[in-house]
Amino acid sequence: MRQKNTVIFLLAIFTAICGYNLYWTYVQFSSDNKLKSVSEPYNQLMTTKPDRATWTAEDSALENQYNDLMGDKDFQDNYKKATERSFTLGLDLQGGMFVTLEVSVDEILRQQASNPNDTSLLRALECARQKAGQESRSFVGIFVDCYKQRYPNGSLGALFSSEDKEISVGTSDADVARILESDAESAIDRTFEIIRTRIDQFGVVSPNLQKQPGTGRILLELPGVKEPERVRKLLSSTAKLEFYTTYSWRDAYPVLTNINNRLKQLESLKGITAAPDSAAQDSTTTPAPPDSTAVAAAGDSAATDSADEIPFDQLSPAEQEARRAEFRRENPLFALLSPANYDYFNQNNSETPLVGAALAKDTAEINKLLAREDIKALIPPKMRFAWTFKPIEEGSDYFQLLALFDDGSPVLTGKEVAIARQDFDPSNNQPVVSMRMNQEGTAEWARITEANVNKHVAVLLDGFVYSFPVVNEPIRGGSSQIAGGFDIDEAKDLANVLRAGQLDVTARIAGEETVGPTLGAENISRGAWSFIIALIVVMIYMGVYYGRSGLIADLALVGTMIFVLGCSAAFTVVLTLPGIAAIVLTIGMAVDANVLIFERIREEMRGGKTLKAAIKAGYEHAFSSVMDSNITTFLTGVVLYSFGVGPIRGFAVALMIGIVASLISALIITRLILEYYANRGSGSLNFGFTWTVGAFDNIKLMMSKRKRGFYIFSGALTLISLISIFTVGFKTGVDLKGGRQFIVEFTTPEGQPAPLDNDKIEGMRRSLTQVFENNAPVIKTLRSDHQIMVTTSYKLEDRAATDEVGAKMLTGMDNTLPGVSKKILSTSDVGPTVASDIRDAAIQSVIFSLLMIFLYILVRFRRWQLSLGALASLFHDVLIVLGVFSVLSLVNMPFSVEIDQAMIAALLTIIGYSINDTVVVFDRIRERMNEDKTITTRQAFDTAIDETISRTIVTSLTTLLAALVLFFVAGDVIRGFVFAIIVGIGFGTYSSIFVASAIALDLIEREEKGKGAAAAAPAKPATT
Repeated sequence: MRQKNTVIFLLAIFTAICGYNLYWTYVQFSSDNKLKSVSEPYNQLMTTKPDRATWTAEDSALENQYNDLMGDKDFQDNYKKATERSFTLGLDLQGGMFVTLEVSVDEILRQQASNPNDTSLLRALECARQKAGQESRSFVGIFVDCYKQRYPNGSLGALFSSEDKEISVGTSDADVARILESDAESAIDRTFEIIRTRIDQFGVVSPNLQKQPGTGRILLELPGVKEPERVRKLLSSTAKLEFYTTYSWRDAYPVLTNINNRLKQLESLKGITAAPDSAAQDSTTTPAPPDSTAVAAAGDSAATDSADEIPFDQLSPAEQEARRAEFRRENPLFALLSPANYDYFNQNNSETPLVGAALAKDTAEINKLLAREDIKALIPPKMRFAWTFKPIEEGSDYFQLLALFDDGSPVLTGKEVAIARQDFDPSNNQPVVSMRMNQEGTAEWARITEANVNKHVAVLLDGFVYSFPVVNEPIRGGSSQIAGGFDIDEAKDLANVLRAGQLDVTARIAGEETVGPTLGAENISRGAWSFIIALIVVMIYMGVYYGRSGLIADLALVGTMIFVLGCSAAFTVVLTLPGIAAIVLTIGMAVDANVLIFERIREEMRGGKTLKAAIKAGYEHAFSSVMDSNITTFLTGVVLYSFGVGPIRGFAVALMIGIVASLISALIITRLILEYYANRGSGSLNFGFTWTVGAFDNIKLMMSKRKRGFYIFSGALTLISLISIFTVGFKTGVDLKGGRQFIVEFTTPEGQPAPLDNDKIEGMRRSLTQVFENNAPVIKTLRSDHQIMVTTSYKLEDRAATDEVGAKMLTGMDNTLPGVSKKILSTSDVGPTVASDIRDAAIQSVIFSLLMIFLYILVRFRRWQLSLGALASLFHDVLIVLGVFSVLSLVNMPFSVEIDQAMIAALLTIIGYSINDTVVVFDRIRERMNEDKTITTRQAFDTAIDETISRTIVTSLTTLLAALVLFFVAGDVIRGFVFAIIVGIGFGTYSSIFVASAIALDLIEREEKGKGAAAAAPAKPATT
């Protein structure tokens, strides 16, 4: 090996980096356990004994232990570093949130239009919104088609004319559409980056954000999130920060009184009021409002009590209801909106903009009243009303209404805010958000505050009032605070969204799942055990088959696992269940390169070369096979990552890291150790025992003579698969097909919540799988730990079977949770959780990977016949695997045989693995034909296959061993996925020899016969 010392140095550096990252992974998991051991008992204590007076000395000690741990700066700093330098568990292992955000592309188009209220624009947008859910094209393209269909002679240039965008009436529709597409993508990109910044500042460890091109959707996986309400606010807020000056209560209250009287008049005219003379009241009079502390929503208080009346609380229920009805008739607005206290504000704060308060349930009705055209005429043009974002106080359901001065734009916006951070108000130690303006904002803020001394300025975020402080003196330093009765988390989140910036358009939460772990602790343990057992089994196999050199390969395999885990930690890979599967499969695939090299060294030694010369020649001759086979598998990993979503991406990342790590181990670590032994002249180094070295020497497959029989066999299997696929079809997974969705609540016989842990949910999953005839449901916990969402495609074709499926589901739950009351809260039919464009992308990924491999082999081997043979064998493998799953869908299997996203990943993995073996065979064929020009094509094929049969079988066997361990140990959730890979390994090995090679041989011989016939044909006589 050239530059050996440099290679050893770089290898040592790489190993140290991996070890360093694994150390932080250890720190993270140990810190998690430490936190869990303290926080769980403390949280349970706070729940069961909220009154500290009942605490024992042990309880107080537990609180002190918790506070000490939370206040330990070194511990917190190390924990933060660990989470930033290690991999984390994905949604399917630890739970969290999966959110689909949909950027309002229609809102972008309205913003770009020269007249946002143009009738043709609005109709075309409505048409596009209706079609968008049915088509996988971009929204802009759908909008353009809708517009041109409705208005064939209409001009997009006229609709979106803008000097800034260089759009005029004469701009062609195609150019306008291109500019609109560009603007929409830019807005989505900005939204994506702002959302990413918010999530990063929120503190989610290893979030996964993906854009779905052309759809305006952003997919977010947020592992470990336990506060979904905070996340919803964080994502849905546009962060539109605005500052408004205000009207005083004295100015605004008469307006509300006029509105109340006007509504009373209108009700009287309809003949629904009880007092016929009430309509004669002058609407311009301004009676003193009733006390806000006495007026409750809908007149539920003694609001109408007077000296001559019996107190409200002394009335009978019927009399109380009559009093309420009378108050509602006399005060249509004030029955909903409790006016502010006249005497209090007259004496204490006559400049307050606060005009009233209402229950949360009544705010929508009040907004509706104030938005009526006849009522808006009573409101001054520059007066606007806005609600506070929080109730008056904790535990209250009343929100306050303020009067703002709005002349069309705020006096200041969030664009002028340079810095925002969570802070504390020194006067009361309450959390606030401190802001500092930029230079332009500082000057404007000084002018505004100087003009409004002793008046209030309202601070609004997304249309809600967060605070309305009084200006005591001009603020010239550009500093300000938002104090809205926040807790620390709310203040932090507000500061985060202000720092991240304002969204240009609304990002709507189109789909959301608060996901509990789909694996219990037992199954997570099974995943770990499958890794350990697979590692041990493969190491034993290599030691038994290759002797001392096999032990060297085992040492390299351990190095591979260190590299895989270390790189996963370095890239903060989110470890999912498919990711664990990829690592286990890597154990089998990692020794493939060593097998290729060892088998070649055996050949060289049988040819009479010394150990040192055989090692050198073995690596040189095996290098192209090793690289080609691993590059093709790596390319399928790239396709998986590009088209995959969520856990499938985790599988792809782990697969690609494993391939690179195995190459480093085989080409560097193993070679260094082998050369060390060779240089010592050690005679103890062997490459197998007597019974293993010659195990395949006497196998003569003679493929060229037997290919007809295998054509018939493969043709029959392919035909059966196609018939089954087109007649029987598949069981389609919920994520591709949709299904029925039930939300179920669990309570004790006394009506108290009955929490579910992971083990109960896993037991329920097994029970429901049997009840649903091996149609495994998807079970996810909701916001409450005693509610779950069950989604199943069982009997989906029978649209009238909803009640039957629900009854069967409850029966299956009774088997697992006897004595617990179960109630179906809601039932709905759901569409695919994966959008049609993602489903199309999954199909495209298979086609794209096949095409990519075809081109790679064409470039590497320079023969289209080899590329076509490889492509045919891959189609053969995919069709047979699909056929097996189609046939098995007729049988009740103990594992899932559904076609879902995981199955697409399995097919791509099969493609990568199958081409691995094919490349090894083709590489030897090329070598034989280049070395011996006298050999016939048929002899070259037969000889190459016989010489590589040991490699083909041994490499397949090692991967098969790892897959079998995964199948039997890892648990039910991924058993169907692993079964597909097992079937694919078997048929991939077979097709490499008897399909790919046979087809390539026939095509090459046909070409050679054509050339031979052309050369043998007599030349045509020249004509004159």
